[in-house]
Amino acid sequence: METLKKYYMTVENRTGVWLENDEIAYLSDKSGVIQVWKMSIHDKKPIQLTHYKERIWRLEAAANRRDILFSTDLGGNEQEQLFLLKAGERETVDLCQDGTTRFNLGGTDAESKTVYFTCNRRSKPNFDICRMDLETREIVTVLESGDNMNMPASVSPDGRFMLINKLKGMSDNRMHIVNMETGESRDIYPEGGFAQYGSPAWKGDSSGFYFTTDENDEFLYVGYYDVATGTVSHVYHTDHDVTKVALSSDGKYLAMVVSVDGFGEFRILDTATGRFVAAPMPPRGFIYTYAGMQWSPVGHKLLFTFSSGSRPSGLWVLDLDADAVYALTDAELSRDIRDKLAEPEAHSYESFDGLRISYLFYKSNDNPDNPTMIQIHGGPESQEFPMYDPLVQYLVGQGFNIVAPNIRGSIGYGKTFHHLDDVEKRMDSIRDIECLARHLLDTGKVHPGKLGIMGGSYGGFATLCAIANFPELWSAAVDIVGMSNLETFLENTAPYRRSHREGEYGSLEHHRDVLRKVSPIHVAHQITAPLMVIHGANDPRVPVSEAVQIVENLRSRGVSVKYLCYGDEGHGIMKMANKLDCYPQVAAFLKEHLQ
Repeated sequence: METLKKYYMTVENRTGVWLENDEIAYLSDKSGVIQVWKMSIHDKKPIQLTHYKERIWRLEAAANRRDILFSTDLGGNEQEQLFLLKAGERETVDLCQDGTTRFNLGGTDAESKTVYFTCNRRSKPNFDICRMDLETREIVTVLESGDNMNMPASVSPDGRFMLINKLKGMSDNRMHIVNMETGESRDIYPEGGFAQYGSPAWKGDSSGFYFTTDENDEFLYVGYYDVATGTVSHVYHTDHDVTKVALSSDGKYLAMVVSVDGFGEFRILDTATGRFVAAPMPPRGFIYTYAGMQWSPVGHKLLFTFSSGSRPSGLWVLDLDADAVYALTDAELSRDIRDKLAEPEAHSYESFDGLRISYLFYKSNDNPDNPTMIQIHGGPESQEFPMYDPLVQYLVGQGFNIVAPNIRGSIGYGKTFHHLDDVEKRMDSIRDIECLARHLLDTGKVHPGKLGIMGGSYGGFATLCAIANFPELWSAAVDIVGMSNLETFLENTAPYRRSHREGEYGSLEHHRDVLRKVSPIHVAHQITAPLMVIHGANDPRVPVSEAVQIVENLRSRGVSVKYLCYGDEGHGIMKMANKLDCYPQVAAFLKEHLQ
């Protein structure tokens, strides 16, 4: 147990935001559950600000850079509630007090007297655009929605506009600009088609903003929207995704993150000259784009979250004025753990139709008899990044090799690749997994009888598909919060999630035959590999009934199944105590069946 704890040292130091006087607030699981902490970048002494039993989901600094806004839920149910922590106070203020509604934090106005958000209080499948007076707690609905899951993207510095993403799908999320005074809403690029938009970075005078999109392109590039004219212009394009942008407080520098096979690279653009400037760079690894990055209110210090295969995630600063880059919260792993960690090697193989698929290989040691686990990422509109994964590194330390592919449907390799698994093409991505398994066996990277597969969420679904359709390849499998039946998954997932997942999997109205054909529950009679199923009882995305179906099916046929269900978790195992209970059981299960 103590050994496992060491793999979790400060693994969740991320989502940092600037406060005044060179202080930052950030999220960390140092206490065992993700909470809000703060520190000065000069003395680097962490101070815990919240002490909830549940994880903090989102964190923002108010526009005054003194107050803090955050959201939390109950037992992983994702019914996010908004809270305010004013500067100098210890008690937080519950702004919502409505556990039946999900509130998505947007930001505050320039004077930090109004908070903006979207919520589904009026209609559970839809998210209205709202604002709240922080003194009176009065909520005003600015715009009622009847179409999509509207997620706040950013609020203009003057508080006049809120940008929202209309989530038709994970990769089809058009950006709208909403006038918070009149309620007028418009698509920033109405002539566009199927595309994704993200990472808006406003100019200080609210005249426009930079953003990323793949509109009419294979890869994400940088655009600019002019509020006065309502026009979009191109700023920067490359043959890789530009995943994040941030504009310095004086508008001088635009920081970009370019993702090359998941490895993050900074580009710093001088907006006046249009040229890139030389800047110190962090080590080779992953620059978190999900956690955000921010320039300091004064000067040119860029706060970001960084990780690599053997380096737990931590907050870093790129200081252009001092020509320096350094860690603020880098984890201090003991030598006995550091020596067991593995940085991934990049490899690729050819799938059944000639498509080239990349994968990361985490090698435990030089023992040719090591068992190997293929790990499939979730999403599927996501990517396997070269980042610290405590379960992966724990298994590496236990003598397992880990192979983590980016099968078709993953992001980062162009829009065409991204959509090669949509709806009726679903099984092509599962065949990618089959071809990877045979590639590993044919090249001698793994011996027969010592190959397993695991994955979470969509990765859990893919795991079940692989062991059901190609049973001869696998000796063990681990399904974490995965779907066993796409039809019942769509019927029972949270109402606001259904429409934006149907674009990926197919709709209940038009594609039930496809959903049934690809669902592993209907070919579960072919499963022979021992299976471990892990789920959270409060999961709103993939209901726990998806786990129960496959467990009951296999048990009725006498197939070996180990089932772990955590009553205080949702879509994933987030709490330290539960991880420390769960992951040793995963390692023991795999050792039993692969060694």
